[in-house]
Amino acid sequence: TEGLDDPQKNANFSHIFKISVLANEASIEEVDNVAIEETAANDLERLNKNAGFQVSTRGGGKETIPGTSTPEDGKKAKTDIPKGTGDPLEIALLSFAHQLDSDIYEDHKKLERELHDPFDSETMVMGTISKEAEGHYVAGKGSTEAILSRSKKIQVGEEVRELTQEDRETWKKKDNELANSGLRVLGFAYKNTDTLPEGDEAEDFLYELTFVGLIGFIDPPLKEIAGAIEICKAAGIKVVMVTGDHPGTATNVGQQVNLIAEGKPEKAPVLHGKHLQAEFEKEDNQKLLDTRIFSRVDPGQKLQLIEHYQEEGEIVGMTGDGVNDAPALKKADIGIAMGKRGTQVAQEVSDIVLMDDAFGSILQAIEQGRIIFGNIRRFIIYQLSYHLAEIIIIAIISFGLFILPILPLQLLFLNLLSDVFPALALGIGEGSPKVMQMPPKDPKESIVTRKNWMQIGLYGLIIAVSVTGAYLYSHYIWEESEEINNNIAFFTLAFCQFLHVFNMREANEPMFNNQVTRNKFIWMALGLCFSVVMIFYFTPVLAEVLSFQRLSVREWGLILIAAFIPTLIMQLIKFLKRKSRRKN
Repeated sequence: TEGLDDPQKNANFSHIFKISVLANEASIEEVDNVAIEETAANDLERLNKNAGFQVSTRGGGKETIPGTSTPEDGKKAKTDIPKGTGDPLEIALLSFAHQLDSDIYEDHKKLERELHDPFDSETMVMGTISKEAEGHYVAGKGSTEAILSRSKKIQVGEEVRELTQEDRETWKKKDNELANSGLRVLGFAYKNTDTLPEGDEAEDFLYELTFVGLIGFIDPPLKEIAGAIEICKAAGIKVVMVTGDHPGTATNVGQQVNLIAEGKPEKAPVLHGKHLQAEFEKEDNQKLLDTRIFSRVDPGQKLQLIEHYQEEGEIVGMTGDGVNDAPALKKADIGIAMGKRGTQVAQEVSDIVLMDDAFGSILQAIEQGRIIFGNIRRFIIYQLSYHLAEIIIIAIISFGLFILPILPLQLLFLNLLSDVFPALALGIGEGSPKVMQMPPKDPKESIVTRKNWMQIGLYGLIIAVSVTGAYLYSHYIWEESEEINNNIAFFTLAFCQFLHVFNMREANEPMFNNQVTRNKFIWMALGLCFSVVMIFYFTPVLAEVLSFQRLSVREWGLILIAAFIPTLIMQLIKFLKRKSRRKN
C-alpha cells in the first residue's frame, strides 16, 4: 500500500489509475480552483471523504487515496474540481485521476482507443483496448465477481503470478466487506497484447486478464430520499429497489433511505438476482411481494418483475437510464427515464423524462396528478349538482303552478357566470396539503363514483328545496306578483350556486381553512360574479333585458336567508362526518 499518493510508485495503483482513465465513457470539462478551508491537520480526512475512494491494491491491505497533497506549513490547500458529463461514477474516476496527477492523466487520454466493449448489465463488465508504443493495452472494469472470473493472473506489487482460488476468495471477501460498509465496488484488471483481437474475439476481449485491485466509491443517497420514501409509504406507494449492485451495498443504501428497517431485514428481505427465477416459479409469491430490494438483477429479470407486479394488479412505474432498461421501461405502466444521464433509447420509450433526475420530481408529479384529478372531480360535482337543482326547481314549479319560475335568458346568464368563473377556479386549485396521505385511487374507479352521484343528488335536492321554498313563500304568504317571485327565485338560485363552491371541500378538511377557501381564484371568481349580477341589477337598461325588478329589504332578506341555508346544511353534514371519522 505504499506510494498511493503517486501512481508511478505502486504497480497495482498505476494500473488502476490507467484503467480508470481508459475504460471510461465520461468526460470532464474545464477546471475551477476551489479553496479547501480546513487546515493541514484536518485536510487529509476531509479530502478522503470528498474524493470518495477507498482503494485496495493487495490481498488484505486498504488505503484511502487523498485527492491532493497536504501542505507542510498547515496553510489552506487548493485542488482542482473538474465538472463532467456522463455516469457520475465514471466522472468520479476521471476527476480522481485528474486531481492526483494531471500530467499522467493527459498522457493516458492521448492513447488511441481501438476497441470498446460497453458496459452490459448481464456481463457486468466494460472495457477498452488502446494503442501503445509497443502493443495494445486492454483495460477492464466491472463487478468484482465478474472481473475475477475473467482474470487468470494477479498483480502483487511488481510481481505478476497465477490467480489462485485462495486469491479469489480473499478478494471476494474484501468486496463483501466494502459493499457491506455501503460502498459501491468495482474490480480492475488489464492485460497487454501484441495483436488486436478480430472477429468474435473483438466483441468480447475481456478474458485472461491480470487482476490489480478494487475501488470502493462513497455514493450516499441524497438526503431528501429518506423523506420521499416516507411520503410514498403514507401515500400508499410501494417503493422497490431493483439494482445491479452488490447485495451489501443495496442493503446499506436501503437502510439509509428507510426503505428497509436497519437490523430487521426479515420484514423486507433482500433478494439476489440468482434466486429470482426460483421465486417466480413458486405458487406462493408472498416473498416476492414482501421484498423491497432486488440486487444483482439483469435487464431480463427487471422485465419479469414488472410483469409479476402487473399480474398481481399493481400499477407499475419504473425508473431507468440505460439502453438495457428500455424493454422494462416500455412494459411498465409508467416508464420514467432520466433526462440528464439517461440514454436516448430509454427516453424515447418512456412516458416521462425527468429533467433533473430527482426522485422527488416523481413525487411532485404524483401529487400534482392527484390534485388535478381531485379538481376535475370537484368541477364535475359542482356543475352537475346545481344543474340538477335547476331542473328540479323548474320541474316542480312549472308542473305545480304552471308558471315558469326562471326565464330562459336569466338561466342562460346565470349558467354563463357559474359555468365559467367559479367552476374554472375550482379546476386550478392547489389541492389539499394531505393529498399525499390518502390511499391511491382504484384504477377501475370511474371519475364520478356512486358516492359522488349520491352527493350530487343530495346537493341538488337541498338547493332546489331552498329556492323552491323561497319562491312558494313569496307566492303564497306574501302574494307577490309573478315578476317579483321570478326575481326572488333567480337571485336565490344565483347566490346558492355561487356559495355552493364552498361545499366542494373534503369532509376531513376544516370549515374555514381548506383548499377552497385558500384558493384566491375562488374569491376572485365570486367577487366578479356578484359584481356582474349587481351591475345588471342596478343598471336600468341591463335590468330590463333580464326582467329584473326593484326588490324591497324584506325580499332581499328572504333571498339571502334562502341562499345561505343550503351551504349551512351541507357544511353541517361535512362537520358531522369529520367528527364521526375522528371518533373512529
